[in-house]
Amino acid sequence: MRSPGLVDLSTISNGSTARTITGIGIGADLALVNAYINEVAPSAGRARFTSLIFIMSSLGAFLGIWLGLILTTPPAPFPLGLSFAVAGPMFQGNGWRIMYGIGAVLALVGVLLRFQLPESPRWLIARGRVDQADKIVTGMEERARRRMPDLPAPAAEIPVQTGATRIPYAEILGNRLYLRRTILLLIVWFFGYVTVYAIAQGLTSLLDSMHYPPPESGLIAAFGTFGFILTAVFAYFFGERLERKLWLPIAALLTLIGGILIGVAGPNNFPVAAIGAIITFFGFNLWVPMTYTWSTENYPTRARATGFALVDGVGHLGGGVGILVIAPLIPTLIASLGLTAGPIVVFVIIAAFLIVAAIIAQFGTATRRKRLDEVSP
Repeated sequence: MRSPGLVDLSTISNGSTARTITGIGIGADLALVNAYINEVAPSAGRARFTSLIFIMSSLGAFLGIWLGLILTTPPAPFPLGLSFAVAGPMFQGNGWRIMYGIGAVLALVGVLLRFQLPESPRWLIARGRVDQADKIVTGMEERARRRMPDLPAPAAEIPVQTGATRIPYAEILGNRLYLRRTILLLIVWFFGYVTVYAIAQGLTSLLDSMHYPPPESGLIAAFGTFGFILTAVFAYFFGERLERKLWLPIAALLTLIGGILIGVAGPNNFPVAAIGAIITFFGFNLWVPMTYTWSTENYPTRARATGFALVDGVGHLGGGVGILVIAPLIPTLIASLGLTAGPIVVFVIIAAFLIVAAIIAQFGTATRRKRLDEVSP
C-alpha cells in the first residue's frame, strides 16, 4: 500500500511516455500537413491556404483553452474565474480526462478524413509516377472548371529532378544551396521559438509577479487566444500581400508592443492587460503561418517534408530555452527591477529573440508568387 503523500513514479513515467508519443505524432503531422498544403496550393495562394489551416488551429486552441477553464477550474466571479465553470464534485477532478478524450476523438476524425485526400502530384512526379499524378491533376482541373470554365494555360515547363535515389537528408545536407537555407532557417526557428515558448510558458508567471491573482492571470492569457484567431484570419486575407520574410519584423514589433502594454498596465488593470495579451498573441502568432509557408517553399519536393521537419524540430530547442531558461527568470527579474520597469524589461528581452529572428530572415530567399520548382529545383 502506498503511503499518503508519496509520488507514484509509475504514473509520472506513464504520463511522460504518453506526452512523448503525442509530441512525436503532432510534430510529424505538422511537417506533413504544411508540405502537403504548399504542394497542392496554387503559387499565389500558398500562404493563404496555410493560414486557412491556421484559422482552424487557432479555433481549436481557443476552444481547448476555454473548455479547459470550464471543466478544470471551480466557479468563481469574473475576473477571478468563470461563474459557469463546472469543476468540482460534478466531475471529481476528471475534467482533464474529458479534455484528453475530446482530443482523442477529434484526432480519430482527422485520421479518417485524411483518407479522402489525394496524393500530392508533385510528390508522385518526383518518384516517376506520372500517370497517377496526371489523373489527380485532371480531377483538380475538372473541379476548377466548375468555377472557372476557361482555365489559364499552364506555365512554361521547368525541368525537375525525378526518381531521386538519395535519402532526403542527403539531398538537404549534400547540396550547398539547401544547406545554406537550412542553417538560416534553423537560426530563425530557434530564436523565434524562444519568444513563442517564453510567452506561452511565462506570461502567467509574469502576471503573477505583477500581483495579479493566479486565476486572473490565467484569464488574461486566455483572452490572448482572441489575438490568435484574429491573426489567423488576418493572415488568410492579407498574407499574400508581402514576402513571407517581410511579415516577420511586423510580427516581432506587434509582439513587443503588446508586451509593453501589459507592462505599462501594471497590477490590477485587467482590461489593459487583456488588450496587451491579445496584441501579443496576434504578433507572435502572425510569425507562425508565414514561417511555416516560407520554410516548406525553401526545399524541393523530394525533401520538402524532411526539410521542414528538420528546421522546425531542431528549432524547438529554442522553445526549450524559452521554457527552461527565460520563463523561470521572469519572477526574479521583476522582483529586482520593480513592478514599474520590470515587466517592460522582461518583454523587451523576450521579444528581442523574435526581432533577431526577423533580421536574420531578411537574408533568405524570396518565394512569394513563385512556382515551387522555380524556387527549389
